[in-house]
Amino acid sequence: MINRLSWAALLFCFCCYSQAEDKAEQVFFKVSPTVCVTEAKQKACEFNVQVHFRVAPYEELCLEVTQRPHYTQCYTQTGLIAKQFLIKTEYPLTVKLINPLSSNVVKQQRLSIVSYEAKDYRIKRRFGWSL
Repeated sequence: MINRLSWAALLFCFCCYSQAEDKAEQVFFKVSPTVCVTEAKQKACEFNVQVHFRVAPYEELCLEVTQRPHYTQCYTQTGLIAKQFLIKTEYPLTVKLINPLSSNVVKQQRLSIVSYEAKDYRIKRRFGWSL
């Protein structure tokens, strides 16, 4: 009897866990751009981040940008949600979709910063102008 109950409890837990994973896979979440390129002399990178997502199959999801609490906002509406942020940062950030009921991260995307130093590939030719 106890053995059957433990198997039933294990099966129930497995079913609940697999449904939670399926929900996370169904969420549409797109962030662009994911990389900001700066010159080597610049310290901060400034770029417009566009975030598109759907709340379904959840009842509510919160959009959060790490180290930027003023961008945190929760949504319950259906359909495609589009947000745009102007971000200026020196460090990589992460954009997250969080389920506020369980405080679990549903989806996340890292925003990277890459510095670039242009090389001088110009060919210098010395032509004489004498006749």
